[in-house]
Amino acid sequence: MIKKSLLCFIVLVILHDLIVRINPTMGMATHQWQDNLIKAQSFLYADHVDSAMVGTSLSARIIRDSIPSIKSVSFGGCAVEDGLRIICSKDQLPQYIFVETNLLFTEGNKELVNKLTEGIIPRIKHWIPSLREQYEPICLLASLALKSGNVNPQAGAAAVDMNILNESIRQLHHEDSIYHYEVSEERVKTVKGLIDSLEEKGVKVVFFEMPVNENISHLSKFEQTRKKVSEVFPKDKYCYLPSDTTHYLTTDGEHLSFEEQQRYSHFFKNLVSRKTRDTTQRKP
Repeated sequence: MIKKSLLCFIVLVILHDLIVRINPTMGMATHQWQDNLIKAQSFLYADHVDSAMVGTSLSARIIRDSIPSIKSVSFGGCAVEDGLRIICSKDQLPQYIFVETNLLFTEGNKELVNKLTEGIIPRIKHWIPSLREQYEPICLLASLALKSGNVNPQAGAAAVDMNILNESIRQLHHEDSIYHYEVSEERVKTVKGLIDSLEEKGVKVVFFEMPVNENISHLSKFEQTRKKVSEVFPKDKYCYLPSDTTHYLTTDGEHLSFEEQQRYSHFFKNLVSRKTRDTTQRKP
């Protein structure tokens, strides 16, 4: 009985591995933490990445399919620092890194970075793709179900609930008046050190700011971050993409609705193409 069970297990493992190797694009996240792991592993285990994007849940909503040349290492519920640390752990670094500045100095999530970079498990998953989160059975089934239904997993609700939006904006203003956000000098030092380390290794860093609802764009957490970013990374020494001052509709004041994700993704793609082209042409 034990031998039969073991044989059945081995057959299933081999079959699973074959399916994954034949269909490497299969699999999708079923929740935010899983999505973070899948994106990070997609970057870490890629043979070569020309460009990467790091940020928070704001830039995580940029439509990935619209800019296939850029690997997104922007995570929901995490910080820019996390993406930078994951990039630093890779032997072969990308040529460009696009860094979201909205909340650049937010404290990182050590659990995410350690899970992806420490110990022997990440190395095993590098050599055996079927063990990665993207190819868990539930992720493969969800991907098949979504494909058969012809549904976009990033779409969400088509309409923005204005009552929820207005309440979110009111709450953000209330929190801003109570907590008096201040940029941590320790976090500034950490982020600056990570970016300096990458630049010393030949990586070109380009900063950009995600659009938010115009009614919260001047909250202290955004204003103080902008001020500190301009002090630590002056525009005469660092590259910045032009900010889009167009009004964007958000679901909660900070995160773009699906239609606006598409609009901003198109804008971002054009800026990135122009920036990389201009940089290439300036090379001797």
